[in-house]
Amino acid sequence: MSSALVASLVDTGRWLRQQGYRFVTPTPATHARVLRRDPTAAARNLRDAFGWSRPFRPGLVPSRLLEALRSAQLVVPLPDGLLASRARFSTLGDLLLAHSAYPTTQPDAVFFGPDTYRFAALVESELQRLALVQGARILDVGCGSGAGGLLVAWSSRATGPQVMLTDINASALEFAKANATLAAVEGVSFAQGDLYACVAGEFDLILANPPYLNDGAARTYRHGGGAWGGALSERIVHEGLPRLRPGGRLVLYTGAAIVAGEDPLRDALKPALEDRGWPWSWRELDPDVFGEELEEPAYAGAERIAAVALVVQRPAR
Repeated sequence: MSSALVASLVDTGRWLRQQGYRFVTPTPATHARVLRRDPTAAARNLRDAFGWSRPFRPGLVPSRLLEALRSAQLVVPLPDGLLASRARFSTLGDLLLAHSAYPTTQPDAVFFGPDTYRFAALVESELQRLALVQGARILDVGCGSGAGGLLVAWSSRATGPQVMLTDINASALEFAKANATLAAVEGVSFAQGDLYACVAGEFDLILANPPYLNDGAARTYRHGGGAWGGALSERIVHEGLPRLRPGGRLVLYTGAAIVAGEDPLRDALKPALEDRGWPWSWRELDPDVFGEELEEPAYAGAERIAAVALVVQRPAR
């Protein structure tokens, strides 16, 4: 993990917050449409540079921050003396979270967008129904920017939860570590590995917002594997349920391709869920996301992609 990169992200985030910076990250399609209105324009303000990922002039940020960004390779030089940030900063309630700049074409890009906001709303709704014990163990598996786990750490800070953020992507953990520092929360730790392979023991709450698309480029932050992108979500459930403490809960936010009115992901998980006999619920949060993916050959048989939530509760006894 690059300490210079993490430190630069933290310093930049703190400075942006002092300037009153706020930005809500839209879908990539919306982002592209907004940029096309004036495709060659340089950033006029901080939101343009660190939200809309427009090129900016060096004088937009203090020289000390700019030098740190350069040292951490977080800015890219462009023609005419312009620079481009390799990071964006988005607001999520009281949190300010760093993630990859637009466009997120790199294999190790760190995602943030409308899925993150829907996931956060799901987590908040579950926290209202779940009384976490003092020092509860929380796992955000495949954490990306860390939004889910950090939201729990922030919202439940009075009970001192122990939050573990894991991801197979080293870049994600760099961003998540910076975001944890920006959030000024305690009890947060990090581990790199494939799902649960890097953590031990049982948890009171397991969160997951995994990649769920069948991505032709197999980008880590998008590709969920399997015919419809649901393979990783299936693994998270099958491998995660044995990791719940009595009374623990698994909260999965993911996407499901709907084929001829049926949900293959739900159908694949239902037998294992019913065999355990634990209470569980499945609901659509948004019936139509990433509609542009239906133009890809992998989705030729799908009629839509839905954002869905699975919540599984292990009985206390």
